[in-house]
Amino acid sequence: MNPRPVIPVAHDFVCPWCWVGWHQAKQMQEEFGVEIEWRGYELFPEWMAFPPSAPAKPDSVKSDRPVTPTKMQLAYAAQGMNPPTNKFKGDIRTHKAHELVELAKTVNKADAMVERLYRALWEEGKNIDDADVLVAEAAAVGLNEADARAVIEEFPFKNNIVEYDDDAYATGVYNVPTFFIGGERYAEQPYRVLRPALSQAIQAPEYA
Repeated sequence: MNPRPVIPVAHDFVCPWCWVGWHQAKQMQEEFGVEIEWRGYELFPEWMAFPPSAPAKPDSVKSDRPVTPTKMQLAYAAQGMNPPTNKFKGDIRTHKAHELVELAKTVNKADAMVERLYRALWEEGKNIDDADVLVAEAAAVGLNEADARAVIEEFPFKNNIVEYDDDAYATGVYNVPTFFIGGERYAEQPYRVLRPALSQAIQAPEYA
C-alpha cells in the first residue's frame, strides 16, 4: 500500500490566518486524503510581551472614500468563510494548547484535538489558555483528563513547540500558517494556490 502524503503545517491557534489555514487543511484531507502533520508554533511565548491594541478610530474621522476590504477579509472571502463573531476577546498564550496536541498525537487524535481547540477559540469564545477549559476539550476528544492536566502543567513536549521569532525563522517559518508541499513553503496562501501545488506533489513516484 502506498503511503498517504504527509503535509506539515506550522500554525498557532490565535492567528486568524491559521483559522483559515485549518479550514484549508481540512479541505486537503477531504479532497486528497492527505495526512496533516500539525507543528506548533507560539506567536507569543511566555517571555514575549503582547503587542498593544490598535487604537479605535474616532467616529469624528470621516472620509468620502468607499470602504475597501482588508487582506484578512479577502482571505476569508477567498475561502468562502464569514469572519468570526464569537472569538475569545483577550490575550492568549498557546503553549498549553500545543502541548495537548502533542499528547493527542501519541494516541492518533491530533486532528480531533486541533479541531476542538480552533473551534473552541474562534466559534465558542473560550479561553484556550485556561487549564479547566483545556482539560474539558481534551476529554471531549477522548483523552485522559489526568494525562491532559499533567501535560499542561509539566510541559513534557516543550521541545516540540517552536517559539517566535528567532527559533521559528531558523526553521524557515516566517508566517503562520506555513504549508510544506512538495519541497516548497506556502505561507498565508489561498486554497486556489495550495490545491494545484498539492495536486502536483502527490503525483511523485512515492505516492503514485
